[in-house]
Amino acid sequence: MVRTSHAWARRLRRTAPLLLALALAGCSPGGGSSHKPTIVPATPAAAPVTATPAGQVVPAPAGTALAFDATSRTLAVVTPSALLLYSVDGGLREKATVPLGTHAPGNDAVATGGGFLVAAKGAILQVSAAGAARTTAVDGDVLTAVPYTGSNTAELLVGLADGRIEVLGGAGSPRTISGLVEASRLLVHDGAVAVIDRRQASITTVDVGAGKLGDSLRVGHGVTNAEIDGYGRIVSVDTGTGQIIGFTASPLMERFLYPVPGSPFAVDYDDVTKLAWVTTTATNQVVGYALSSGIPVEKARKATVAAPDAVAVDPRDGTVFVLSATGGGIQAIPTR
Repeated sequence: MVRTSHAWARRLRRTAPLLLALALAGCSPGGGSSHKPTIVPATPAAAPVTATPAGQVVPAPAGTALAFDATSRTLAVVTPSALLLYSVDGGLREKATVPLGTHAPGNDAVATGGGFLVAAKGAILQVSAAGAARTTAVDGDVLTAVPYTGSNTAELLVGLADGRIEVLGGAGSPRTISGLVEASRLLVHDGAVAVIDRRQASITTVDVGAGKLGDSLRVGHGVTNAEIDGYGRIVSVDTGTGQIIGFTASPLMERFLYPVPGSPFAVDYDDVTKLAWVTTTATNQVVGYALSSGIPVEKARKATVAAPDAVAVDPRDGTVFVLSATGGGIQAIPTR
C-alpha cells in the first residue's frame, strides 16, 4: 500500500485557516484551467510537543511521502533530495539511497509490485526495490504518477502541478488530458480513474480512453490526500474542514462524511483489517477507522512522531508506518 504527503505541504506548512480565493460555485469538467475559481490548498497543522511515539522509531531526514511495496517488502521514503529504501522485516533498516539530483524535490511515490514510481520535478523515476533507477523526463512539476492498464496496454498516468494529466507508454503516447487546475493525486481501481484537485477542492473521474475528464464533485473545503481501497472506495481527507469523506469511484458518488478532530492529513488503507488509517497533525496521532458499517467507526488510536504528514500500511502484518515532516524519524507501529 501507499501513502501520503507532499512537498507542497512542507513548503506551505502553517496554521492559518483555509482562504477562499474565489467562491466555488460548483465543480464540473471543462477546458483549460485559466480563470477557474480556486482555493489556497489546506496544509498540516503545526506539530505540538509529541508524546512518546508508539512502536519503533528510527532516525530519518524530514520527508514528504511514504510508499510500501508488499511484493519486495520494502518501504520507500521520499525526501526533498533523495528516495530512501528500507527493509522492514526484523525492524526498519535502510538498504539503498537514490539521489534525485536535478529532479529534486520528490513529491510522491507509489508501489508497483517489486519497486516504486516516483513523482518529482520534471521527471518520473521507476525504481527497483534494490535501488536501480530509470528516469523519464516530463515537461512540468510531477505531483503524482500511477501505473494504468487500458485496452490491455500498460501505461503511466502522470499528474502535473499545472493541471495536465499525461498518458505515457501506450499507443500514440504521450497524450494530454486537460481541464484541471492541479492534478494533485491520481487514484486507479480496476480501470476506473479519479483525480484529486487540491486547488479546486474537487474529485473528478477520468476517461483515459476518450482523453477527457468526467463527473466531478466537491470535496469539502480543503482536500489534501486520498486513498482507494480494494473495493473501489475512496477515502479523502478534507483537512480544511476537519473531516474524512468517502466516495465510490465508479460511479462517482459521495458515501459518507465524518468529522475528525486534530487536523486530519494523511491516509492509507489496510485491505486485510479493513481499517483506514488517518494521521492528525495537530495531535501527533494516527487513528484507525472501520468502514464496514457505511460510516467510519474508530477502532484504534496511536501516538506518532511529530508532524505525521505521511502514512503507509503493510497489509501482511498490519504495521503502520508514519513519517515525520520535521525530521523526527520513521515510525513502525504494530497493530495486530
